[in-house]
Amino acid sequence: MANLKSKLRANARSFILNNRRTLITAAGSALLSGVAVYLYAAKVEARNYKLERLHVTTEPGLLSKNDPKGKHVALRILHLSDLHLSAPESHKIEFLQRITDADYDLIVFTGDIFENYTGTQYAKDLITRKPRLGAFAVLGNHDYYNYTWFNKTVGRVNRSFRHPRHKRDVTPLIHALSESGITVLRNSSRMFDAEHTCLIGIDYPGITQEELSALTAQAPEGYLILSLLHVPKRLQQLPQAGVHLAFAGHTHGGQIRIPGIGALITDSELPRREASGLVRREDTIIHVSRGLSADPKTNFRLFCPPAATIIDVEHHG
Repeated sequence: MANLKSKLRANARSFILNNRRTLITAAGSALLSGVAVYLYAAKVEARNYKLERLHVTTEPGLLSKNDPKGKHVALRILHLSDLHLSAPESHKIEFLQRITDADYDLIVFTGDIFENYTGTQYAKDLITRKPRLGAFAVLGNHDYYNYTWFNKTVGRVNRSFRHPRHKRDVTPLIHALSESGITVLRNSSRMFDAEHTCLIGIDYPGITQEELSALTAQAPEGYLILSLLHVPKRLQQLPQAGVHLAFAGHTHGGQIRIPGIGALITDSELPRREASGLVRREDTIIHVSRGLSADPKTNFRLFCPPAATIIDVEHHG
């Protein structure tokens, strides 16, 4: 046995010596490829902002739009999420000003708007033109917490370290948004009676079923019920409360996607195939945004470019 081990070690040394140049070339190529992928993911794809468009019909087929007994609601909504604003910002703000200079009924933000207090200076630049019914937002975990590398690494293994011990005072964040014409909803609702629409904002980290059902119960019969939330979790609450269409973020669409596999992680209850786009829970449709930023601690995306989404909604109540 000892002779066999010695022979194997000798063969290994011989292989390395005889193929040293090949091994060095292979290692160098792997290193260069890794650097190239990182630079593409951080400097190219992370800034390759997309504006996507979807059409959603809630409760299809129940009533036609010409039925005098029903209420037909048609809204154009711009869904923005996961901006993670912090100084300095340039490309993201330029993209936002370009896409918000259009006619919308609503603009909605589904959390992680700010990464830290330095991001509040950009609140005034988020919307170029005021939407017809207004702009509304909910807060996300990055609005509430100042994350460290320790939280992002060790916290992935030990959930007790996932979040910092103390929450951030979000008053300055809410004030900055309010001054910019964006209303933050914290487990509260707004009614748009002329449009037969109710908008509900679910604050991070969530809401009880009883609280959500109480908010939806405020809407008259036939109203379109919309809901904003950050983390797509406990989604079964939405159909139980009668929400027709919900908007969520947080997942970044996986941020890193592998062809043929999809999102490596969704950081939520969602399976890989539902990391972004339209998903359904019973009669509720949920749009999960890929967001406009990468995780600031890594700041790269791969096969998952950042996106804003225009959603044309039709509701026959």
